[in-house]
Amino acid sequence: MPSKLSDYEVICTIGVGSYGKCKKIKRRSDGKILAWKEINYGSMSETEKQMLVSEVNLLRGLRHEFIVRYYDRIVDRNTTTIYIIMEYCEGGDLGSLISRCKRERKYLEEEFAWKVLRQITLALHECQQRVKGSAVLHRDLKPANVFLDAAHEVKLGDFGLARVLHHDTSFAKTFVGTPYYMSPELMDHCSYNEKSDMWSLGCLIYELCSLSPPFTAINQQHLAVKIKEGKFRPLPSPYSAELQELISRMLKIDAVLRPSIEDILKHSRILELSAPKKDRRSSQPDEASANKIQERLETVERREETLKRREAAVQRREDAIRLRERQLEERSRLLDTKEKCMATREKLTEEKLQRAETLLTQYQATRLQLNDRVKELQVEKVYQDDVHPACTGTTPKRVHFALQAPGKENKPPTKPTDPSLVSEKRQEGKAAQLKERLYKAKLRSLALQKEEQTAKYKSKLIMNMMR
Repeated sequence: MPSKLSDYEVICTIGVGSYGKCKKIKRRSDGKILAWKEINYGSMSETEKQMLVSEVNLLRGLRHEFIVRYYDRIVDRNTTTIYIIMEYCEGGDLGSLISRCKRERKYLEEEFAWKVLRQITLALHECQQRVKGSAVLHRDLKPANVFLDAAHEVKLGDFGLARVLHHDTSFAKTFVGTPYYMSPELMDHCSYNEKSDMWSLGCLIYELCSLSPPFTAINQQHLAVKIKEGKFRPLPSPYSAELQELISRMLKIDAVLRPSIEDILKHSRILELSAPKKDRRSSQPDEASANKIQERLETVERREETLKRREAAVQRREDAIRLRERQLEERSRLLDTKEKCMATREKLTEEKLQRAETLLTQYQATRLQLNDRVKELQVEKVYQDDVHPACTGTTPKRVHFALQAPGKENKPPTKPTDPSLVSEKRQEGKAAQLKERLYKAKLRSLALQKEEQTAKYKSKLIMNMMR
């Protein structure tokens, strides 16, 4: 009986890509956790629809422990959507694992790289075996298409670009795949076979070790040049020369020189990984091994607790550092404010000092002028006292009566011609003038004294302001 959408419950969305969405689901009948790929085929071209049908048919025909298992498909014609129900891989994909190692700045163990190489090779070996009389090329091997289950076992998936070859000697001619992992023959648009998957597998294992692809460039044209040259950096120092040598053979420009799947499976390190697995299948673990496993689990738990405590301590230190940074920023702002206030006060002080210097200069000039004027007045007074000592007293005027001749009543009186009288009048006029000038000089002296006192008072005020 075909499945229906109502037979499953959507839990969450795992990822979104150009093909559609991948969601985590639960089968209602038994509660099994699965995943489905949700693809809208309504806007697809005929070629894309053919690729979709090819993927479904391939997944249905492939049954292997290292290949994502196909369960069912549901076609919703109303929404032109197909749901491909597959095995759920809890461990994510190798692309996410590589990104996490980049962030944490640590390399993966070499043993894990050999394990991934062996399991992907076994999955490709299954694909290249006859599936209803045909061999299968994956054609899009990359970290994002290699998944991990809960036990970190490899699950090869995403056969959307896979191609069926009807004979082992057949060569495909379609230009497909991800540029970073394309073989030189794909870049040259030449025919290719299963050795192209070997090139992509070599690029994948190289990136798993060095955390970056062997060939990178700013655009596809430069990338094609680097791939055709076939030059890449050696693996980081933690990895052995044995693994470096195998990857170098897989990344040979000439496809004939690359190892086949059988050659890789016959490698000594791959055989070492395969032997213990057969022993585990043939025999049950004894009590001693169970105790060892328990001890290792306890050790791992203790390490996890230690790591958690360290993480908590690091978190506390980070919080303290952030608090200290905030305090330093606040203190810096306060210092900036104080510096601005000090600059303003310095400017005001300089302005006050300039005004005080100007006033002091004016006061000194005024004082010099006053001193000069006082000296002039004092000299003038002494001179007047010395030259005209009688000008301070009062001289009574003398009245003279002139005798007139008889018969001369209407004749006007004549001016006195006595020289002594004329000189006395002149002396009296000069004395009056000197008295008036001396009085004015005294008034000026008093005014100058007042101005001098006022200047002294202002000088004191200015000195107080400067303090």
